[in-house]
Amino acid sequence: MTKEYAEQLFLQEKPTLALLAIWSFQKTYASVITKEINSTFAHTTKILSKMEEYGLVQFSVEGRVKYVELTDHGYRVVEALKNLIMAIEGESPEDSHDQDIDGVSDQESMESEEDKKVTLDHIDRLHQQIMTTYADLSESNAELQVMKMKIGPFSRDIQLLLNSIEENEELIDDEGLDKLTEIQNIFDLVMKQ
Repeated sequence: MTKEYAEQLFLQEKPTLALLAIWSFQKTYASVITKEINSTFAHTTKILSKMEEYGLVQFSVEGRVKYVELTDHGYRVVEALKNLIMAIEGESPEDSHDQDIDGVSDQESMESEEDKKVTLDHIDRLHQQIMTTYADLSESNAELQVMKMKIGPFSRDIQLLLNSIEENEELIDDEGLDKLTEIQNIFDLVMKQ
């Protein structure tokens, strides 16, 4: 990647937000990124194409759904962006290597809190999307098949969340658990009819 292009890409708000959103969702769709960064679909796909061209993201097609996720190089760039953000906020990466009294480094503690925040933010977004979609479909008396087509694609996101939480139960609090349970109940209600 040329220096000039890197500056043009990552010193702009939307591409940086897009990369961080992909990192937070792990594997998602372009339309979700579009909403997340408050952009147009065309602009988002242009950003994602450039990122793919430079090896930051990769696309995969499963059925009729095209997913986007970070490559190893993309993860390294996200780490660098997070370090840049920390530096701008006045924190230095060296400070994060200090040990706390209990033997857990500040870095590990920050990463744990950051992971928890990312998980809870992901649950909040997913909860809002599913509840809004379900409410809109219910209000319009949509047919069951239409409801399944609109709610079904959320299954992967729900499963990714469940897998993350299964690996580390500290990623979720009671409120997040309640929202996740509500999401699962709505999903089951629609999909198992």
